[in-house]
Amino acid sequence: MQIYVDFDGVILDTDAVLDSEFKKVNNLSRSDFVQNYDWEKLVNSSLVINNSLEYLSNTKYETYILSKISSMKEGIAKIKYLREHNVLVNIHLVPTKISKSDVVNPLGSILIDDKIYNLDEWSKKGGISIFFNKDNLDTDIKGIKNTKYPQINNLSILISNNLNDLEK
Repeated sequence: MQIYVDFDGVILDTDAVLDSEFKKVNNLSRSDFVQNYDWEKLVNSSLVINNSLEYLSNTKYETYILSKISSMKEGIAKIKYLREHNVLVNIHLVPTKISKSDVVNPLGSILIDDKIYNLDEWSKKGGISIFFNKDNLDTDIKGIKNTKYPQINNLSILISNNLNDLEK
């Protein structure tokens, strides 16, 4: 079984830094802002969420990073950051206008993500969805309540001997 792990909001708390920085600019669309942002600065100034790098470095399963990106600068910064922190799993970068479930086949695979819409798309295509919230809240960043998926607040399942722990 394959496990796919989202980057933003699961591995690093990039959303908090990005939102704070975006509030400081005027007359710039969010799309333009993220495309031109200094992604190396962002990943290096974002907090690691609940020991995620350690769990990814020591995973016992066929694990992949599956991350949406708004630019190649973002993708390069994420890859560089992960490799510098000894996370050697394969990385799939997904352009923002494409669904994660269109880039990899979700059938029978697990997606750990902090956004309900990604989990819904994954489940519709036969994948197993796990909702991640670092604070153990039952809503995602857009305020959508998780009513369907098992929930976790760290990636310790990656070093567990039993994937059934995901159900807890």
